[in-house]
This record gives sequence, structure tokens and C-alpha cells, in this order.
Amino acid sequence: MEEGCIMKIMEIIGEAEGGMKGHYISLVKGLKAEGAKVITLCNFPKDDIRKLEAAGIQVKSFPFSRIIRPFLFLWKLMSLIYLIRMSDPHIIHCHGYKAGFLGRMAGWLSGMPITFVYTVHNFVTYGRGKIASWYIRLFEQWMGKKTQSIICVSKALKTSLNEDIGIPEGKLHVIYNAVPNWPPGDGKPIREKYKIGDKERVIGTVARLIPSKGIHVLLTAMSGVLFKYPNTKLLIVGSGPEENHLKKLSESLGIARQTVFAAKVSNVQDYYAAFDIFVLPTLSEGLGITILEAMTYELPIVATSVGGIPEWLTHEKNAILVPPNNVFAIRTALQSYLENAELAEKHGRQAKQDILARGISEEEMVKQTWLVLKEAAL
Repeated sequence: MEEGCIMKIMEIIGEAEGGMKGHYISLVKGLKAEGAKVITLCNFPKDDIRKLEAAGIQVKSFPFSRIIRPFLFLWKLMSLIYLIRMSDPHIIHCHGYKAGFLGRMAGWLSGMPITFVYTVHNFVTYGRGKIASWYIRLFEQWMGKKTQSIICVSKALKTSLNEDIGIPEGKLHVIYNAVPNWPPGDGKPIREKYKIGDKERVIGTVARLIPSKGIHVLLTAMSGVLFKYPNTKLLIVGSGPEENHLKKLSESLGIARQTVFAAKVSNVQDYYAAFDIFVLPTLSEGLGITILEAMTYELPIVATSVGGIPEWLTHEKNAILVPPNNVFAIRTALQSYLENAELAEKHGRQAKQDILARGISEEEMVKQTWLVLKEAAL
């Protein structure tokens, strides 16, 4: 790229919810503020698209679902090649595996002199069979040679890409998700909305309702917790394809009356304020921005010791960490906090201190990413 010209960046993302989408929206707005011309390629709801356009960002809607079907894959690949040629970006920056696969492939096939940067939010082979994992590794090794920089949201992801996939360490950069600068939440209206009494304890989670988030494990654990502590409610914030299955599971476990599915909400900070304990039972996680959010709200946290979570939480210092997919461990950890208010308060207070000391702001996250993008384009 010629010195002095405005950097044109195409930011590509597939279907995204929660932390990943929030990270993307903050980033593209921040990059525009840094002086880049940003073109977003996404499949977001109309409200999100309108907000991006109102911020002066060019938005192109592009569906990434079902790209594994041969005809759809070829059609979407050719459509994306056309969009790339028409947009003529200096950099293609992809987020997540689907966008990373299709976006970099289309950029390479376009034949244009493009710099590739890829942000990895989750483990690329998790939950896939041996054959699919083998193909993914092969693609990442091949495309990794053509990708100038790869950003990882945790050290655990960096280690996985380096040791499991074989990406050279020099191409890998760790930039943590930003800590949201939200105003204080008000939990009282949330408790009133769901008829939660003042003396009832609320165990809450914020997660997309997909198998890898482990909500089915949490529900099973809660059946034991609620048997011992019936004056407790489980509040699940988030939506996803597993929602109906999880509701049926809560009914079969006999805890449906004490379980609230709040779906997707716009005022998530008020829900954090309504929680007494936060739990993240995820089976695989690059980092989990909800962990950082819960830390800012001084909540005692029960979380699985997977991915980048132990980079922020230390067992019996600022949280209770448990093995993934372990019903007994989650139940025991939650009961420890319910039985010992002093321990819960101590861990929550320490978590807040740690996030204030180590967390980065959205502005810092944007500046670190902007630096990687500029260096990659040299």
C-alpha cells in the first residue's frame, strides 16, 4: 500500500451473536475513527446494520449460512469474489471460521494484491469430526502462509494455532476483548419482571444457546442445587437453536418453574445487576467476553477451566473453576457460594480489582488492532 493513502479495510464476519458481534461493531467504528475507510460484510439484523450505516460505515449484507453445500458454496464464493473486486480493499480482515475460510479464499482467488488478517475467536476444530478437523488443519496451514497476521483473543488460542495447526508464532498476536464501559445496571426491574423475591438468590448466565456453551450441563447441575436451595432462581440470558430443547430439558428435570429463559436482551447490564452469582459452563471458549463483563459487576463466578478463561480467573482467588462437562463440580461450586456469602463477596471483589487492573478499553483494543493492520499492510 502506498504511503499516505487512506487504508481501505473490508471487515468480514459470518453469523455472530453476543461478544463476537459486540467486538466487531466496536472495532469497525473505531477503525473508521482512526481514519480507515471501512467496508463491512456481515449478516446482521436490520437494526444493527442501520446503526453501522448511521456511523458512516459502508455495509454490504452477505449470508454465510450453509456454505458447506456445494452449489451454495460456489455461488457464495463467486459472489464474494465479485464484491471484493468491486470494493478493491487493501486489507481483508476476517472474523471467525466461516468468514475466515470463505473470505480469505475469495480474496486469494480474486487475483488482487490484498493483505489478509484473520481474528480467531474460538478453537477452529472444536466439535468437528476427525475428517473435518483434518481438512480444517490442512486449509489453515495452507491459507496461513498467505495470511500476514492472525489475531487471537486469548493466549490459549495462540498456543493452539501454533502447536496444533503449525502457524508460525511470528504471525500470531494476542489482543484481548475489550471490557465494556457500561453505566451501572439496575437489577430491580429485572427481578420485578420475573417475580423474583428480595430473599431469592439468582444464579445467572449470559450465553448463546448452542451445545458448546454447556447450558444443558448447567440445567442438570441446577436440579441438585434447587433441591437443596429451593429459594433460588436460574436466569438464562441468550437465544439460539438449542432454546426449545433446553426448555424441554428444564421441564423434564422438574426445574422449569425456577428457570427463566430471558432470550436476547438489549439491556444486559441490568441482568448482570440482578444476578447474585454468575456461571459459565462452556465446553470450549476462546475467551468468553461474558467472563469479563461479570468481573466488572463484581460477581462471584463459577466457570469451566477451558480456553482463555484461566488467563483471567484463578481458582479460589477470584472465582471457582471447574472441569468442563462436570455436573457434580458445577453443582458443588454453586452450592459453595450459596452457603458462604463471605467467600462469594471476597471472590467478586477480587474479580473486580483484577479486571480494573488488567482489562483493556475499547479504545485500546482498536488501537492494538489498528497497529497490527498497519504493520501487516507494509
